[in-house]
Amino acid sequence: MSDLLSASSLLMAVAAILFSLWYTEIAKALETVPKAHREDNVAAKRFVTAVLLSKALPVSVMALSVALIFAPDAIKLAKESFLAYASDSTSVPSHYDAVRTAYCFVTILSAILAGYMWALVLKLVLLRKQLS
Repeated sequence: MSDLLSASSLLMAVAAILFSLWYTEIAKALETVPKAHREDNVAAKRFVTAVLLSKALPVSVMALSVALIFAPDAIKLAKESFLAYASDSTSVPSHYDAVRTAYCFVTILSAILAGYMWALVLKLVLLRKQLS
């Protein structure tokens, strides 16, 4: 189990580092205001497209991949914990496992990061469409 936690934590850390490095540029692209004439938006569209393809999509795919890869085990662990609690709630504290809890937590954080990044990707796609 600790190997799984190490792998998921490492991949989540990579996704989080890339997110923190590239978020400023993603936010800058999202601040782009479309101009009235299509010809005036060429440079802005090129910038938004570059940020979308080189920064937002890679982080989104990575975060979603981490969440999907590790979700089945996290769901299994959550089920086991729930069943243990439902059968005998007094013995749960003595069976607590921080590694399993951390594993589920990292998987949930990956899913949250993936959801947020895909929302940003959608905003960039819609902005790109407005700039056309």
